[in-house]
Amino acid sequence: MTLILRNMTMQEAAPLWGDPRSVHLKRWGEAFDIPLDEFHDSHIDAYEKDRLGEVSYPAMCAEVNARRALLKDVGLGQEIESDYLTVLEKVKLITEEINGLSARARAYIEYLEEKFPA
Repeated sequence: MTLILRNMTMQEAAPLWGDPRSVHLKRWGEAFDIPLDEFHDSHIDAYEKDRLGEVSYPAMCAEVNARRALLKDVGLGQEIESDYLTVLEKVKLITEEINGLSARARAYIEYLEEKFPA
């Protein structure tokens, strides 16, 4: 495996990364022409927002997770990981909010969570 440097862009690093998830990095390279060590959580937020209009949620998650894994392999992204929330985690109701809903609404949420686990 060729050494991936922190100052490489995603387009430069992706083909060198010896991980099968590298196929999910093409769009990242097109979207952000910045060195790997300049990525931060706002890039993920912008990417998720733009990408969800183009691909399915699982496809977008695969792309985000591939980018997170590459940065981790290069020794970057620790501060992003500590603050990162998935799209579902960002919109999920907290217990107090759920408890404030009607019994019918709570039952429907429970049904959806069982039918479509995260």
